[in-house]
This record gives sequence, C-alpha cells and structure tokens, in this order.
Amino acid sequence: MGASFKNVITEIDTTGSGQNIVTCPAGKTILLKSLSVQNENGSSSSFFLAFKDSSVSSSSFPLDSGTISAGARTHLRVTIVLEENDQLLWQTSVADQHIVASYVEIDTGTNQRYRMVMNNVTAEDAAYSILTCPAGSTLITSFINFYNSSGSSASSNIFAITDSSASATKVIDNGTVANAAEVSYTVPIVLESGDILKFTNTEQPFNMMVTYLEIRNPPTRS
Repeated sequence: MGASFKNVITEIDTTGSGQNIVTCPAGKTILLKSLSVQNENGSSSSFFLAFKDSSVSSSSFPLDSGTISAGARTHLRVTIVLEENDQLLWQTSVADQHIVASYVEIDTGTNQRYRMVMNNVTAEDAAYSILTCPAGSTLITSFINFYNSSGSSASSNIFAITDSSASATKVIDNGTVANAAEVSYTVPIVLESGDILKFTNTEQPFNMMVTYLEIRNPPTRS
C-alpha cells in the first residue's frame, strides 16, 4: 500500500458558502491528520467545517461549527477519512482565513482499507443504524461524530451498540447535544460481523459520521 504525505496551504476569502480544502483522488484514500485555521481578519469568524460523502449525497453537511476570534486560530487533530471523490470544506463569515491541512494519501486497499460513512438523518425519536459490520469483516472505529443542526437543543439522545451474536443492544453514552454543536468519540470500538452502531436523536436533522478501518477476515485453514 503506497503512501504519500501531503499538505494543503491556502487562504479562504470567499464567505457564506463551503469552500473545498481537499478532494480525494480516484483509487486513493486520504487520512487527514491535522487541520489548522488562523483568522487573520480584524473581525471574528463564524465557521462551519463540512464534509461531502460522494457515495451518499452530492450535498455537504457540517461536522463542526463555532467562532474564531480575530487573530486567533482553531486546530483539529482527529483523523478524518476521505474516500474517492469525498471533499472536506470550510465555510467562513469573513475573509483572510489561513488554512494548513496535513494528510496521508494511500492506495485504497482490498483486504484492509480505511473508510467513512456520513448521513444527514431527518427522522427523530427512533434508533438510526449508523454503521453495520458486513459479513466476513471486522470494523475498528477511529472517529465518531454527531452534529445537531436542528435549530433546537436535543436532549435524551442515545448512542448504542447491538451485539448480533447475543441479540442485545447496550448503551455507550447518552445525553444532550446543543443546537449547532457536536459530540465526538475517538475511543476505538470493535464491531464484529453483524454488529451495529446506533444513535437515537430527539431532534432533527442530525449529521452522523463514522471513520473506521475495515479488515476482511480470511478463512481459517484447518
């Protein structure tokens, strides 16, 4: 599996719409290692970090949002996976946003590969299956993110896992996600064949994203 370490060093001056930072090339997978944004404008910047999953939708959806004071910066250190044609975007309310993104570009594997899934969920008060482990695979999550874009604070949300071998669902976490806010998890979670990660959101829409490593399980030799 070939790997190239690369960066994007750019400035975003267009306001009010998502501007592409990086697009994953055909036959490749990108592992974003860090993203730094310095606000060189004299005013505070209201921002959105957005993602487009090309396999799911032609639209981009926020992963995070907030404010960067004049002369300040924000820094992201979690691994985000981009598959072929996926895009990472930044939207700002003011110009002069200096961006440095560092990432690893690798050949897309067959027996092992890094993957990502993102969905804009427009239902509420029901368990949504975010990620199901396929037959013959094992999945190891690296980053899980839930972003509330409903316009209201969402309380009593439930993040859970279903163990297919025991037909049992157990809670991983629960609580409130404020409007225009996100909750994320960087602790690896292992899913065996048929296991499911689920999220019950009490407001909608919610943007739900999981990055993970898929390992195809070879047959056991006698």
